[in-house]
Amino acid sequence: MKGKVKPNMLRPRWSKVFSDLWDDKTRTLLVVASIAVGVFAVGMIATTFTILSNDIHASYASINPANIEVRTDPFHDNLLRVIEEIPGVEDAEGHYVVNVRARKDSGPWFSFALIGMDDFGHNQINLVETLEGTQIPGKDEIVVSKDMRANTGFQVGDEVQIELPDGSARTLTVAGLITDQSTAQPDPSAADGNIFITLETLSAFGLGEYSNRLLVTVQGDGGDEAFISSVAAVVEEKIERNNLEVYQVTEQLSTQHPMSDSILAIIGVLGALGILITVLSGSLIINTLNAMMAQQLRQIGVMKLVGGLSKQIMGMYLTLILAYSVIALAIAVPLGALAGYGLANFIANMMGAVLMGFRFIPAAIVMQAVIAFLVPLASGFVPVNKGARTNVRRAISNYRPGNQSTGSNFLNRSGAWISWISRPILLSFRNTFRKTGRLLLTIFTLTVAGAVFIAVFNVRASMNSVMQQVIQHFMGDVSITFSRPYKVDQIERVLTANVPGVTGVEAWGGAGAEIWDENDELVTALAITAPPQDTQLLEPEFVAGRWILPGEKKAMIVSDAIYIYYPDLVPGDALTVKLPGVPKEEWTVVGVFRFVSILGDPLAYANFEFVADKVNLPNQSFSFRIITSEHDVASQLDLTRRLDQFLAERDYSVSSIQTGASLQENATLAVDTLISFLLIMAILTAFVGSIGLTGTMSINVLERTREIGVMRTIGAVDFVIMQSVIIEALIIGMITWVLAIGLSFPISNALLTIIGETMMGSPMTLVFTPTGLFVWLGIVIVLSIIASIMPARNAARLTINEVLAYE
Repeated sequence: MKGKVKPNMLRPRWSKVFSDLWDDKTRTLLVVASIAVGVFAVGMIATTFTILSNDIHASYASINPANIEVRTDPFHDNLLRVIEEIPGVEDAEGHYVVNVRARKDSGPWFSFALIGMDDFGHNQINLVETLEGTQIPGKDEIVVSKDMRANTGFQVGDEVQIELPDGSARTLTVAGLITDQSTAQPDPSAADGNIFITLETLSAFGLGEYSNRLLVTVQGDGGDEAFISSVAAVVEEKIERNNLEVYQVTEQLSTQHPMSDSILAIIGVLGALGILITVLSGSLIINTLNAMMAQQLRQIGVMKLVGGLSKQIMGMYLTLILAYSVIALAIAVPLGALAGYGLANFIANMMGAVLMGFRFIPAAIVMQAVIAFLVPLASGFVPVNKGARTNVRRAISNYRPGNQSTGSNFLNRSGAWISWISRPILLSFRNTFRKTGRLLLTIFTLTVAGAVFIAVFNVRASMNSVMQQVIQHFMGDVSITFSRPYKVDQIERVLTANVPGVTGVEAWGGAGAEIWDENDELVTALAITAPPQDTQLLEPEFVAGRWILPGEKKAMIVSDAIYIYYPDLVPGDALTVKLPGVPKEEWTVVGVFRFVSILGDPLAYANFEFVADKVNLPNQSFSFRIITSEHDVASQLDLTRRLDQFLAERDYSVSSIQTGASLQENATLAVDTLISFLLIMAILTAFVGSIGLTGTMSINVLERTREIGVMRTIGAVDFVIMQSVIIEALIIGMITWVLAIGLSFPISNALLTIIGETMMGSPMTLVFTPTGLFVWLGIVIVLSIIASIMPARNAARLTINEVLAYE
């Protein structure tokens, strides 16, 4: 029986499309990777942005956060019933909050806010999510908050020693670990976490069954800022009518996570870099398709000889581009969704939020599809159209415009001064500049990638500089907070005389205050800090005005966050300030300093003696900052241990002892996280650049096939041929490295402007660091070698017969 030959059901041009896809796998891989990396980046960022913008708000709303939080004098449950009768109040709860220290075994002390609650099973405000164990502690048990910032190493079942404000210690068992989204707002001076305990257990410690923190939710969805403020004013008035002093009032929407604006703005920055990656991938596609059309001109000529029309040929190549796009989209969509969810989950864990699970985002997929098809088609239309319209004579002739390089003319004219350079190396220089258009696109791609990479390091240095400015507002080499006030001269004398390594002690005072307007309405809370007049620990960067003069009363300098409320404020203006237990008074603003609005309420500095008198603590303070002779981390830790032992032996009531290094670590966590995200995008841009260089080198080697054959016939060995290709890649890499240094400055400024306005609330000054420059130099050398190895090996493996027979 004769076998039947199956007919080819595809038309010849579609058969060629599949042939081009399958036969030239290297080209297919390069084009698909070029498209996929941009589509992946946009999909990842779009997925992250969409999931976070939806889920973190829903997660935050699910804990029923307090719309109004009031720090006040101790009160009993009868006040809660009064507050619940206020129109607009949905619910009210009382907590007892006190700062304590805790440690496991003989490990380091951590500072915590100890929160006592009456009925954990029925509380409705600031709900928590259980990570392990239970969220309802029993007698002599505690529940500990845990997140990326507050990770003390405590585990369920651990016996933890709690040091109370009076200096006494109790050992309690960890019954559970929870996430607490109510602590989402960043604060370098905040405690290491929260510890939850029953009022019954606290009563056994002699702390009493009462509350000092009032939490209130309003009716409705908690999304009306004006309504919350109006209810807060009535709540504060009711508290004061009950002869209780109000120390601080905080207002918060239920519908918006406190960190959402900053986080989503940062994701927006990453999105801009994702779009940049897409643009770079477009340049790679142009390079590859230009080379493909040049190589297939004879095929186009043959197709036209047998009746092929320009529009048919153009449709064939556009279909090939669409095939590349489909393959890239199939790869990038699932990877982008997985990476986007992973990034969103990482950020959510930092914020204590809980996502609603993995899912594909339709809007992200639509964006990816649009980019996957439009960018390659737009990039490839010009070379495809030009190739399809080439006439038959030109297509089948050996003449190629641009085949005669300007580089060879340069070598011919150079004379004897370059005669000492070996000919293969001179050929590498010539071949680098042989195809100017392709070279420019390659240089553009790799230069932008390098500039972004270097810019990330500049942004890191700039943000660290800003954070160093910020951290000085909160720390010394070691900071000590006592549970009760002590005489300033007593602490200074005792520590400097008896603790080796202590060269100075500064007492810092302060108070929580409020700013009121001319209509007797609350404008904002104000954190007033009162350093000594001759402090060595603070050098604020002034935006306007001056420092406070010795003995100057009712005068303050404020952070530039004040411009949010008073955009036209200038030194000399007066603000109405209310301190706890003190009537409202007019204070003069004598200066404005640069700060970070992300940390919350405006910060102000005032005269220590004046503030101490106002809060009835003349020449006394809770907080002391230590200046040491050695400033390294190890010395700070050693001094902390010695101070702790020294103060405990003399019965001082210590609330916390923190090293400057630990405070700095807490403050820079958000910065380091942001830099990590930017580095991810920088690595993606570097990947795009490496694809571009690999593609360029592969095309260059392919076009030089006959030249390589000639070199072999006159005795060139494999090493010489590989050396020629690798040197060519290194020349391109070095050119882009030099150009990237210059381009990194405007990119750094652009990133700093965006980040400064969205995250910091004020512009940042560019700090250039050579670290990124030299790291990128190493990377570009490695990329150049890697990108040229495969083409170089392919060139070295070609036999003389193969290369001389090449068309």
